[in-house]
Amino acid sequence: MHLLQSHPYYRTVPAVAQLDDETLLAWRAFLTAHALVTRRISADLADAGLPDLSWYDLLWALHRQPQRRLRVNELAREVVLSPTGTSRFVDRVEAAGYVRREPDPADRRALQIAITDSGVELLRQMWPIYAEGIDRYFGSHLGRSATRVRRVLERMASSAGG
Repeated sequence: MHLLQSHPYYRTVPAVAQLDDETLLAWRAFLTAHALVTRRISADLADAGLPDLSWYDLLWALHRQPQRRLRVNELAREVVLSPTGTSRFVDRVEAAGYVRREPDPADRRALQIAITDSGVELLRQMWPIYAEGIDRYFGSHLGRSATRVRRVLERMASSAGG
């Protein structure tokens, strides 16, 4: 019996949506690898006395913008969180002094989130540990497939609306 056929809801899925075992195993491997690699990099950052990896992602999303600022909904798209979740996350990062809310010059009713000099410095401190983690837990396993893997992942993200 195939892995999927042993699943209790196998027969409730239309034939078009039924998956083969290798696809299901690849999906599970992708989820597991992502969870474990990001958890390990976050632990490496914590061991160095630095914030969680999600802080780096938020700060980098701001830093790479020409004005080093974004509206909350734009930032939410960049860090793949809901606007509400992003707003709460920004509250914590702002309380630590790494970002600040500023009026949007194009719309005085709106606010933008801007990275502070302290936020830029935190990125500089976090990057060597993050880069080492990317290499150790991800890059070293790609061999000559980095371009192929990137393209596959970009197609996945694009098909999901990313």
